Amino acid sequence: MENAAPGDFFKAEELPLVFLDEVSVFETLRIYSKRAFRFGEHYQRLGESCRAIGKENPFSEEALGRWVEEGIVESGFEGVLLRLSLHWDPEVEGDGQLVGIFRNFEAYPPSLYEKGIAVQTTVSRRWTLKAQDPRIKASQFVSGVLATIDKTEEGIHELLFLGPSGTVAEGTISNIFIVKHKRLLTPSVSSGILKGVTRGVVMEIAQARGFSTQETFLTRHELYTADECFMTNTSSEVLAVTSVDHRRIGLGVPGSVTLTLAKDFKDKIKKELGMK
Repeated sequence: MENAAPGDFFKAEELPLVFLDEVSVFETLRIYSKRAFRFGEHYQRLGESCRAIGKENPFSEEALGRWVEEGIVESGFEGVLLRLSLHWDPEVEGDGQLVGIFRNFEAYPPSLYEKGIAVQTTVSRRWTLKAQDPRIKASQFVSGVLATIDKTEEGIHELLFLGPSGTVAEGTISNIFIVKHKRLLTPSVSSGILKGVTRGVVMEIAQARGFSTQETFLTRHELYTADECFMTNTSSEVLAVTSVDHRRIGLGVPGSVTLTLAKDFKDKIKKELGMK
């Protein structure tokens, strides 16, 4: 198992379609200047998702890391949004099949970071932990699809799930934070969220800056009355939220804490990856 080789590279048109119907878990990574950011944490979370569904990650961190490096070189891209998926055919015994999709990363327009984004809470609710634990990063993304159907208008960048009891959980692809009196508050794992890697890095940065950070239960009231709000994920990093359900957040522009953390996040990437 430790010496297993991940597998072959596929172009999009060559991807075996049988994988689309199988049980699978995945991770999405950012590649900056041909280097993966926080690969070890993504690898660990991939293994946790595997074990949660009764499977094992058949690839060692070293072997998978080498394979990712080879894929980056073969892609020819400087910046990559990489999706790693592990698939199992329920009718076939085996260690699973790894699929890597290397896409040229296209950053969001600078205007989104300058002005902030609008967010809307969804009609559909985040599933209860008794049904499916959101910490399992599974490719069966029905909840996200249903949430997207709930979008009622243009200009909404992200949709926000509420839990069964009405507390705030997370976006369809993002974690959420609010700032209140210079304190960071974010939904706890028991609120029904995926523990995002970017979320964790932001909490590290906030602690280094001396900001108090608390994982807790939040309601929409806390969002509507926050001084600042922002969302985090692999592709957008730290992105200010200036409107939730048509309520202006704070002054309606990205706040000072959000901008500080966004800059610190970029600085941390450069430092850890040895970028200039």
